[in-house]
Amino acid sequence: MTDRPRKTLRLNMSRPSNEAQSEVISSPAFTAKSSEEKEGVALALLTQATKQGLSVKWAYNGTMMEADPQVIYRRKDSLYCDAVVTQRDGTPASELKLGSFWLSGLQTIALIGRKLTPWPSLDLSEARYGVVLTVRDEA
Repeated sequence: MTDRPRKTLRLNMSRPSNEAQSEVISSPAFTAKSSEEKEGVALALLTQATKQGLSVKWAYNGTMMEADPQVIYRRKDSLYCDAVVTQRDGTPASELKLGSFWLSGLQTIALIGRKLTPWPSLDLSEARYGVVLTVRDEA
């Protein structure tokens, strides 16, 4: 035995501060069957999220994501949402970028109690934004 002190390891089990504020806010059940019903429910939840400046959690193409919705628009008779994905399947996104999501393809949508981060270079004059329905606040 030596007189050197023993090394001890400490495991921090507390959640990071950004996760502690990411509580899921209850939303209506997402049980719509037709694509029109799915679009209607998704439109209502995403409009609420953009107006209140909240992030959302959804499944898209079988992947769970947390996203910051920026704009909802209609293009060629379909509804789309441009959003910045912050997490994919529980891991932070390696690169933050603006992506377009077809509202009929969204599944299990829920609001999250985390404030969204505005995308700095959102240009609504681009041709892809046909009829803009909702835009997030600039704050």
